[in-house]
Amino acid sequence: EGDAETTTEFLLVPYFGACIHVPPPPPNQIVYVTFSEGVPIDNLYDAIWVIGEMSTEGWSGDVATVGYSLKGIDIEPFDG
Repeated sequence: EGDAETTTEFLLVPYFGACIHVPPPPPNQIVYVTFSEGVPIDNLYDAIWVIGEMSTEGWSGDVATVGYSLKGIDIEPFDG
């Protein structure tokens, strides 16, 4: 979710294209991330670090069932 400038919520998955293919990863490998203010994400397919407060609160949507939630504070590029 978001607009052309910022993203307010997304699913953090363990590998590229994970939620596009059926079946999605198991719930313990997906994190539902929210940012109250929204954050800029240049490319949805880039690997990133997400900094925030994680909980075991689940989430369920059309594409997946999720085992964890994270209230995001910051995003940084993953330079692996």
